[in-house]
Amino acid sequence: MSMLAAVASVTPDPAWLDVRVRSVQQEARNVRLIELQALAGELPAFEPGAHIAVDCGEGRIRHYSLCGPLDDRAVYRLGVKLEADGRGGSQWLWNHANTGAALRVSAPRNNFPLVCGKPHYLFLSGGIGVTPVIAMLDRLRDLGVRARHVHMCRTWDDLAFNQYFEENRIVHDVHVHVDASEHGFYDLHAELASAAPDTEVYCCGPAPMMEAVYAFAQTSGRASRFHFEFFAPPAASASAAQPGGCEFVVVQNSTGREIPVREDQTMLSALREAGVSVQSECEYGVCGWCATRVLAGEPHHLDSYLTDAERTAKNIVLPCVSRCSGGKLVLDL
Repeated sequence: MSMLAAVASVTPDPAWLDVRVRSVQQEARNVRLIELQALAGELPAFEPGAHIAVDCGEGRIRHYSLCGPLDDRAVYRLGVKLEADGRGGSQWLWNHANTGAALRVSAPRNNFPLVCGKPHYLFLSGGIGVTPVIAMLDRLRDLGVRARHVHMCRTWDDLAFNQYFEENRIVHDVHVHVDASEHGFYDLHAELASAAPDTEVYCCGPAPMMEAVYAFAQTSGRASRFHFEFFAPPAASASAAQPGGCEFVVVQNSTGREIPVREDQTMLSALREAGVSVQSECEYGVCGWCATRVLAGEPHHLDSYLTDAERTAKNIVLPCVSRCSGGKLVLDL
């Protein structure tokens, strides 16, 4: 999710919708465009950068960006990449999201909003990370604003939404970099260094790409102009976010009960083991669904959701991955 999106509430909108698959289209060798329509009436409107959660069966909730179009309330379009080594969500959708199939999805949520009215825009996407960018560039096109978009993929067979790239070249400065045909990775540092200081940068794609952009944002002193969308744990933090570390105690503020968290379990697991109900979805620190207020103690943040300011404030924690820097955390539960 957006590294710059404030946590407006620790209880996200619980609304869910029943939808039906209207069509399925193969966009690349491992990417499908899935169109969803409401069973009755119109679908809720959404803004560029929004995503929905999809119930992928067996308790799996996965998140997918809405590609647009923004003015069509009859359909949601999702780009779904088949992840052979993933956690089963994309495989379930490829097996079950056939034309006519019924699905359950959340109302749109937006932790990666487009900030309009800025002088310059740069969009960096990799692979399936192009999906939220499509709606963003559509909105800027409608506003008469020209932006630069650099999209990266490994091979031409991996390039999805080619029609979108061709259409947007009429309005925007679009560059597609294919590693296999251009002998290596794109020079992200050079691209970012050449951007005007007042450029708003939006980034979505594989974790190594995003981490490189995030590092540039921190060292350049322009972090407030950088926006990130994570739908998987960044590579650098994935191992750190696994259960492990010192034991500590969570205090349930409403009862005063002390709940121990073992070295080999997450805070979320310990709370549920003790009978405390905590809502969650991704369970790897990306979606923010389990965000909980901290009343006392110092959290050790291992998520990819909170902003730097929220981490410094130390009053919100994601118990699915984060831990405690001291011996005790008092949570608003």
